[in-house]
Amino acid sequence: MGNVLTQAAVYLTLLALGYGFKRAGIFRTSDAGFLKSVILYVTMPAVAVNGLKDLVLRPSFAWCFAIGCLTCAALTAAGAALTGKAPLGSRLAYLFSINSFNVGNFAIPFLTGLISTDGFAALCLFDIACTIFLYGVDFGLAEGCKGSGGFSPRLLARKIFTSPITMTYFAMLALAAAGLRLPAPVLKLAEVAGNANGFLAMLSIGILFECRFRREDLAATVKFFLMRYGVTIPLAAAVWLAAPLPGDIRQAVCVLMMAPVASVAPLLTSNAGGDAAKAAQINSVGILLGIVMMVAAYALTGALAGTAA
Repeated sequence: MGNVLTQAAVYLTLLALGYGFKRAGIFRTSDAGFLKSVILYVTMPAVAVNGLKDLVLRPSFAWCFAIGCLTCAALTAAGAALTGKAPLGSRLAYLFSINSFNVGNFAIPFLTGLISTDGFAALCLFDIACTIFLYGVDFGLAEGCKGSGGFSPRLLARKIFTSPITMTYFAMLALAAAGLRLPAPVLKLAEVAGNANGFLAMLSIGILFECRFRREDLAATVKFFLMRYGVTIPLAAAVWLAAPLPGDIRQAVCVLMMAPVASVAPLLTSNAGGDAAKAAQINSVGILLGIVMMVAAYALTGALAGTAA
C-alpha cells in the first residue's frame, strides 16, 4: 500500500509541476504536443517492450481482451441512456469519453513497477479492446448521430495499424508466441527510454490540465462520473469475484477500470463537431478522480488478495 501511495504522491506532484510551469509561463500548452509525440513514438513503445520482454502467453489473456470489450460496450450503452435527449454537442462529448480509458499515458505509467508482467500484458489486451471501440464503434456512432454515415473499417484499421504503441503490443505478443526474445542491447535501450515515460506523461498532462470549469456543466459532469463509475465498479467487482484469472491479472484489470478518460477524447470530440469544452472538463476532473479511484482499487484488491491468501 505504501508503494502505491508514494506513486500517487509523485504523480500528483509532477502533474502540479506541469500545471505550475504553464501558469508561470515557463511552458505553453503547445509544448505538450512535443512531449506527447515523444511519449507516443519513443517512451510508450519502450515501456511496452520492457514490460512484455519476459511474457509467456497464457489462454487467460483472451479474457482480458473480452473484459475490455464488455466494459466498453456496457459504458457505451450507459452513455446512450444518459444522453438520449441531450443536444448533439453534448452527446458527442459523452460518446468519446464514457467508454475510453487513458491506458498509455496514465494507467501504464502509474502501474509500472506495481504489477507483474502478466498484469502488464492484461493492460495491453484491455487497451487494444479500448482502441477498437474508440476509433471504430465510437466513430461509427458519431457519424450516425450526425446523419453522415456509419462505421468505417478503413479508419479503424488505419488507427490500429499506425499506432506505435498498438503495433508494439502486437509485435511483442508475436515474439512471445514464437518463443523469441529481443537482444539485450535493444532491451537496455527500451529500459532507459521507458524510465522517462512516467515523468513525461504526467508533465504533459499537467500542462494540459485546466482548473477553469463551466458552472453550467457541473451537474452534467457529476452525472457523467456517477454513470461511469456506476458501471465500472460493479464490473470490476464481477471481474474480481468471478473471472477465471490469476490474482495479479484480476488486480491489474480492476485497477485499470478505474482509470481516467482517454486524453485524446476532447480532440476526437472537437473533430466530430461536439462540445470540446465539456469534454475537456470531463477529462480534467477525470484525472483527479482516476488517481483516487485507482489507488483505492489497488489497495482494496491487495487487501482482498492478502485475505484470500
